[in-house]
Amino acid sequence: MEVVYPANERTRLRQLHSFRILDTPAEPSFDAITHLAAVSLHVPIALIHFIDETRQWCKSAHGTQPRTVSRRGSLCAHALMTGDLLVVPDATKDERFRDHPQVVGEPRVAFYAGAVLKTSKGIDLGTLCVVDRKAHRLTDDEQRALRTLADCVVTCLEERLASRRLSEARSRLETARRNRDEFLAMLAHELRAPLAPIHTAAEVLERAEATPAQRSWAEQILRRHVRYMSQIVDDLLSTSLVARGAVALTLEPVRLWALVDRAAELSEEAVQKGGHTLSIDVSEALYVDADTTQCPLIIAHLLKNAATYTPAGGRIDVSVNAGETEVALRVRDNGIGIAAADLEEIFELFRQTWRSLARSPGGMGLGLTRARRLAELHGGTLVARSDGLGCGSEFTLTLRRTTPTSIPVVAEGEPVSAAAPPMSILVVDDNRDTADAIALYFELSGHETRVAYRAAEALASVANWTPDVVLSDIGLPDVDGYELVRALRKLKHLQATTFVAITGYADDRAAALEAGFDAHMPKPADAGRLEQFLIKRRAGNSRSQ
Repeated sequence: MEVVYPANERTRLRQLHSFRILDTPAEPSFDAITHLAAVSLHVPIALIHFIDETRQWCKSAHGTQPRTVSRRGSLCAHALMTGDLLVVPDATKDERFRDHPQVVGEPRVAFYAGAVLKTSKGIDLGTLCVVDRKAHRLTDDEQRALRTLADCVVTCLEERLASRRLSEARSRLETARRNRDEFLAMLAHELRAPLAPIHTAAEVLERAEATPAQRSWAEQILRRHVRYMSQIVDDLLSTSLVARGAVALTLEPVRLWALVDRAAELSEEAVQKGGHTLSIDVSEALYVDADTTQCPLIIAHLLKNAATYTPAGGRIDVSVNAGETEVALRVRDNGIGIAAADLEEIFELFRQTWRSLARSPGGMGLGLTRARRLAELHGGTLVARSDGLGCGSEFTLTLRRTTPTSIPVVAEGEPVSAAAPPMSILVVDDNRDTADAIALYFELSGHETRVAYRAAEALASVANWTPDVVLSDIGLPDVDGYELVRALRKLKHLQATTFVAITGYADDRAAALEAGFDAHMPKPADAGRLEQFLIKRRAGNSRSQ
């Protein structure tokens, strides 16, 4: 007998399998329904059948043994096509079924009635059917009763599914809570570690008897550990932005070799510290669609990750497999490897394969999460492979292959002359230490500085003064930085002034530029980099005037 399939067969099968009901043992709730159907409709046999790709599978059988038959020989498959209720009072006299194997052979069906099991979304899964070996008719009330009992079957199914999904959600929530707690413990550890040397170095600088060499040592300690803590904060902010898709990428044809070369520079310290050998085999002829700032960060993290989890003197290999439409960049190491259970887990937020604080090689488990999300924002993928612990690891980054329209170059910072002309700078920040520290830095560089701790003070300061630059926080106590810059922009004598937003919220950039700021820098601001930017900008403005 020819099998006819519903138009929505793929959706139907997907929904059926989502219930995970097939090939499960008998359950009292379903057996109670078939018993009630047989008794209330005065028939000897009642069954619950589900129709999958190839078969009719029995979940519950009353009055007979459950049997699995092929879909081709299934009466319920015909009922399924009605989408409602199929009643055959006497199959031996019905031209559609009188030659059917289940009619001419066992179980010698004469009467058949099957109500379709229709989900709340209108998807048909199977039938609740009643069978007799002699002809039979159902009254209208009995037909309604059969439909109602079929609805009860679906209710049982959907309640089981909802209960399972609730349990899975609770499990995921508990895992997320546990991961968060582990991460916070790791974060506290990472932030606490630099505080002791910072505190000690500060005390050394306070001692009058400290020699110049000792003061220099203390200053180096302060710089190194402040830089380390700044990197932690930057990682947190960057991961937050990337996870929310708030990073604006500029995808353009770029030479893959240039991206890898830049990544090698960014990870050079980690590779050299471990005494590793780095081998790069990347053709200079390959181009990919990539952001020249963010893509090297993905590759650099893979290199740093390999350096971190590979014992000293290891080997890291970078290779490429180029297809017609995509390029697969592989970073392979001979390090500690990854357990099979961790191959996906390592990409989850706040997860590390190294659990113990005592054994942790450092980091907070953010990098791979950020790297994979950035890869996805590029329209690519990032996957991990390992033959197990002790067998090394391989990470594969796929990117879209393209043809260059021009030869792009990864931007590098240009050196700035130390003999640049002095500037007048207004620093606006309600955190007095931050404002005073930035002002002091620029004073030591020969610039004129003034400080304002509130927006009102800033407006008063410029009443009879024209600063070249205004550096302003966003979160001011009286008027926020957006309103302040709008007010300052209206003053005619400040039309040539450069306004820079300095804020702890890295995703304020678009709002800052829209409000009238010329540039945006997240805290903690690198004063040296900020000074170079301002000197270059002022020089550019002078040339254009």
